[in-house]
Amino acid sequence: MKTFNLNGRWQFRAVDKYGTLPPHIRGVTRWMRGTVPGTVHTDLLAGGEIPDPFFGTNELDVQWIDTQQWLYRRVFNMPKTVLEEDKIELVADGLDTYAEIRLNGKIIGKTSDMFIGHRFDVKRYLHAGENRIEVLFDSPTVRSKIIERNNGALHVALEPHRVYVRKAQYSFGWDWGPKLTTSGIWRSISLEGYSDARLLDPYVKVISVNRYEAIVEVSVDAETLVDDPMKLQIVVSGWDASIERSVRVPGKRVKIRVRVPEPRLWWPNGYGGQPMYTAILSLLRGGSELHRIEVPFAIRRVRLLENKDAQGKSFVFEVNGRKIFCKGANWIPSDNFIPRIQNSTYEALLGMARDAHMNMIRVWGGGIYEQEIFYDLCDRLGLMIWQDFMFACGEYPERQWFIRQVKDEADKVVKRLRNHPSVVLWCGNNECEWLFCTENPEKTPDEMSGAKIFRDILPTVCRRLDGTRPYWRSTPFGRGFPNSETNGNHHQWKVWSAWEDFKEYEKNQARFVTEFGFQSPANRTTFEEITLPEDRHPQSAVMEHHNKQVGGTERLFRFQAAHCRVDTDFDEFIYRGQLVQAEALKTAVEHWRRRKFKTAGSLFWQLNDCWPVSGWSVVDSSLRRKAAYYFAKRFFAPVLLSITRKNNRIEAWISNDLLQKVSGRLNLELRSFEGKICWKKSSRHNVPPNCSNKIYTLNRAAYAKFDPASHHLLSQFVSNGVVISENRLFFAETKHLHLPGARISRNIKREKNGSFLLNLRSSGFVKNVRVEIAGAEAVFEDNYFDLDAGLEKKVSFTSALPALELRRRLRLKNLR
Repeated sequence: MKTFNLNGRWQFRAVDKYGTLPPHIRGVTRWMRGTVPGTVHTDLLAGGEIPDPFFGTNELDVQWIDTQQWLYRRVFNMPKTVLEEDKIELVADGLDTYAEIRLNGKIIGKTSDMFIGHRFDVKRYLHAGENRIEVLFDSPTVRSKIIERNNGALHVALEPHRVYVRKAQYSFGWDWGPKLTTSGIWRSISLEGYSDARLLDPYVKVISVNRYEAIVEVSVDAETLVDDPMKLQIVVSGWDASIERSVRVPGKRVKIRVRVPEPRLWWPNGYGGQPMYTAILSLLRGGSELHRIEVPFAIRRVRLLENKDAQGKSFVFEVNGRKIFCKGANWIPSDNFIPRIQNSTYEALLGMARDAHMNMIRVWGGGIYEQEIFYDLCDRLGLMIWQDFMFACGEYPERQWFIRQVKDEADKVVKRLRNHPSVVLWCGNNECEWLFCTENPEKTPDEMSGAKIFRDILPTVCRRLDGTRPYWRSTPFGRGFPNSETNGNHHQWKVWSAWEDFKEYEKNQARFVTEFGFQSPANRTTFEEITLPEDRHPQSAVMEHHNKQVGGTERLFRFQAAHCRVDTDFDEFIYRGQLVQAEALKTAVEHWRRRKFKTAGSLFWQLNDCWPVSGWSVVDSSLRRKAAYYFAKRFFAPVLLSITRKNNRIEAWISNDLLQKVSGRLNLELRSFEGKICWKKSSRHNVPPNCSNKIYTLNRAAYAKFDPASHHLLSQFVSNGVVISENRLFFAETKHLHLPGARISRNIKREKNGSFLLNLRSSGFVKNVRVEIAGAEAVFEDNYFDLDAGLEKKVSFTSALPALELRRRLRLKNLR
């Protein structure tokens, strides 16, 4: 196998086929420098032809781009070594989206699906020396509107024509992202040549597992150009295992079963390790190796338990025979311009998810089937993936040409992702059936256009090509109404989107929650990167543009007003908005964790962002953590002490995700904000593994006589002398608390490992301390925390600055 890479420098220009190019933009019809992989937007930006679409309201000034055709070209010298091969293919891993490809003036193929790779047999079009490749991209907006006009409008949220094109749906605009509808060669492109034979589409399927051995079936396609006898050699290695097998190649698909002794199992984060094995597949003719591929895989079993109970039916993931409470977040593409997402961005975001004790990430169905590094990282970090197919929020056509395209896409996607142990569920779409039945309450999901895709086609492909992980028709979905709380999975959007306050979360009895969320602004530094000083006001036109939900800014004020004192100072608005979001997610997750396994999963919307915005993420688009991220580290911890008020009593719960019991003391203190301890209570408890138990009840009489505006309840669970979880309960809204003016002493010292340790101590109670290093980036282990009078708080952090400079730049902020 020989490869010639076509990535790098190309040329591109606009083709004004539809007459929509503004007169002052005519210069883009000349040849300009482009980069592959890339997008037309990033190429225009790099050439100075357009302003940064993220800055200010510049998004509005670049809407002409998606109405054009764009022609890319490159001249290359064909290597003789590749040209000598018997078969040569053009391999385009990602063309966005309606593309016509020409080699040396001849059309070699056309594409209409952004999500999948394409291969074209091109040897007859190539010659020695100089060759020319051209890729003409049609306007995704004009083309899809023409298709919609010819086939009929469907019921679709946002831009209705988008459902006719197999393209990232969020690129047409969403309620958290801009409308930046891209075109371009967005993944790698190359020429591949081979002679004799090659291997394709390997799969290592786990057939059975016990403590003594695992049986895996290794299969692969052998594409041969000659009739000579060939042999497939398989070596499975990893964790003291090295098993070698070989088999004659009888036809196109080769299968062989391999026994792996004493298998090491792959576990979700927090439940065990993530050992990976490798299957090396070599295609041999005589003593010569014609082609070799390596397939990382892991040994694990996953089931979805739907058992009847008093409430309806469970929805529980079981991995290797253990029930798993799924903790995590939803994932969207980390940039509107996907090719510029660096590997370091994936490493940072998924590392943050792991560090916050998450064990599941949902790849949302309006984005993309993610880059390979995303799945590799999830494999290594123990992050289970709920994998949506890329359909979202609308009906989809059932025309035969569209069905054929969906089948081809699903086939390629399942083959690409099925070896990743992190993928634990295939899901047909995002919210299609739920929205259809909400708008048509007299109809069933099967009456929706597109039902055939999600009911029949996708599950059939998943069974045929995989068969080791469950398929779920949609999210949300279940028996009866698609968003039931008694069975299936659930999206909770009455809170926030329907204007309900977050205390309503505690009334929700859903079995598995795959979406819920609360907005907050991005961090100030992130907004400073895309605004002018005069725009830094919560109600400026620019800031309102950077909140894509209808009435989003109004909601930010509404919910701050419910819980905090409202302030229009830019920094205060951001700070308080982030705290309200954090408290909202905390309220929801603690409630659902107390219900373990009646509720068996809690995935908030969302982990990351694609641009600087007031939105639902807990990490903004510049990878800066919001307050809610630090709250998530606490409310997703393996052992969680949570406190809730029920009528005239207070309940203390321990949610234990560990696979062993937890023993310790529950310490309760009623404290005044000045530091007086009004009373203490302590009791010892044993909490069984993998469960949630109520461990203590406190009657109202214990706290009723104390001023609710100046006292709080501090609760700690102490095991072997260490506080493994703590929480606080307040008796009044934050805006009504009589928070004292307190002095905070601080000290920074360098640790032996190169990190720093910040010691804080306060003379009185201080709420939601935010720690910052002015003018510099620092990564804090904890932040936005409460300080009790007289109790020391230690925070580890990393920074490139020396200790003396850190002391000078240290800034503390808290609610007043």
